[in-house]
Amino acid sequence: MGTASGSNGKQRDWKRRESLGSALTQVALVALLLGGAVTFVVHRGQVRQETETRLKAAQSLAQRGNPADLAKALQELEGLFAVDADVYGAHVLAADIHAVLWLDHHQPSSEALAREHLARAESLESKDSERYGARVVRAWVTLSEGKASEAAETLKGLRERGASNSKLWLAQARADQALGNLQGARQAYARATDGAWKDPRFATAYGEALLEEGLFVQAGEALGRATAANPDHLQARLTGALAHLYLRQKLNEVERTLQDIQAREAELSPALKARALATRAELALSRGNPDAALRDADAALALHPGEPYALFGRAKALAAKKDPSARAAFEAAVAKRKTAPLFYIEGAKTLQQAADTSGALALLDAYEATFRGVQVSAAEGKTVSALERDDRYWLARGNVLEAANRPDEALAAYEHALAVKGPQQARAQYAKGALLLARKDYAGAKEVLAGVTPDNGTSSVPEAYTAMAELLFAQGDYATGCQHHYFALSRARGRGVPTEQLQAQAAEISKQLTDAGQAKMAQAWKAEAEALLK
Repeated sequence: MGTASGSNGKQRDWKRRESLGSALTQVALVALLLGGAVTFVVHRGQVRQETETRLKAAQSLAQRGNPADLAKALQELEGLFAVDADVYGAHVLAADIHAVLWLDHHQPSSEALAREHLARAESLESKDSERYGARVVRAWVTLSEGKASEAAETLKGLRERGASNSKLWLAQARADQALGNLQGARQAYARATDGAWKDPRFATAYGEALLEEGLFVQAGEALGRATAANPDHLQARLTGALAHLYLRQKLNEVERTLQDIQAREAELSPALKARALATRAELALSRGNPDAALRDADAALALHPGEPYALFGRAKALAAKKDPSARAAFEAAVAKRKTAPLFYIEGAKTLQQAADTSGALALLDAYEATFRGVQVSAAEGKTVSALERDDRYWLARGNVLEAANRPDEALAAYEHALAVKGPQQARAQYAKGALLLARKDYAGAKEVLAGVTPDNGTSSVPEAYTAMAELLFAQGDYATGCQHHYFALSRARGRGVPTEQLQAQAAEISKQLTDAGQAKMAQAWKAEAEALLK
């Protein structure tokens, strides 16, 4: 009987013997797999390197801040997305840039792209608290939709999770500003600017906010930081020019800036073109030409109907022309910037000067309605009404009430301003003293004015010297009165008041002395004044 295990009586080896061809095939397969893995790793490395390079280039271009730079940054990001369409940080940056072009530069075509990239970034965003860039941009978009409280809540939630960077603080500042918490907004703007001092966007936004508050010197300083970061930042240069104009400084320099920027029309967004025309309108007002100012303001509004400084310049031009529509024009300006004190306070002052006292008071009433419910931080962790701490408002209200021949109400407003013990303390003292002087309360006026008329001529309110001089003349103290008139004249000359105006003022003082029987004093005064005004 033959064996069942194989032929020829021999047992076959159960292990299959590998042929040379089979072994070589397996080696080739392993090599192919390893080669593919290496190729994949190398490719991924190359993709990562290219995306990182393009992202850094886009960030650097975006940091320059002008529309042309932002367009170049977006080109870099388009190249990045062609390589890898799922880079979270790139979509956040694209959303942020398009939001700047949409919300700051008023390019409507960027809205859809901002929302598209924002949605993509949000779909990629991890739950890691360090990755919150998309939510910061979302807060800004929410704010632009008029939902300031919702935006503030979003940002609060991020901060509670430990989030903190300059873009977050910039969004926080904008939310606080929209809610009327200007104190909190200044603090947030300062944090944003300090954390991104190389990026002019943040200092420019801070300067814009300070300008809207009417803090012209501080605005100029912030905008100077922006142009130090990028000397060619167009928005910072234009807004800085406005700050100079509100201070009535550097008019020729402003003219050169406008000529340079307007010669580069192809580089300007609609917002920048409108801002340039609004600045030119303010320059025309500074030079006493309201007709030219009105033309430039209207041209700016044709480009961008919401340009706040064009609305404001237009209102001032109408007031200068004694046009009865000036009041409505100021109301249109404050409607566009409801939490901008500049438009209310300066608007009321301008209407008062144009003899529209009721219009001035209406603007101040609107200001009170806007800020009445705003609470700000005070000592020991407490909060107080922003309006109660707003000495500038109470001073402006007192000035208008005094012009409306309502002295008792004006005096109460001045007392309110003095109680604040804030930046307007000296000016409120002068206002109260001048009102008491007008009422011939010489003792009361002298007590108040003494605090703002030091004997060395260094008062922060030079007009107080004139008031004190008039008081001293009324009391028969002509020698000391002349000394105070001299201080007032000298300070006015230092501020650049035209010599002809000062000479007329000196002549009037001389006449007062002569009429009072002080001929020798009048002669001495004339000699001193002529020597000062040579």
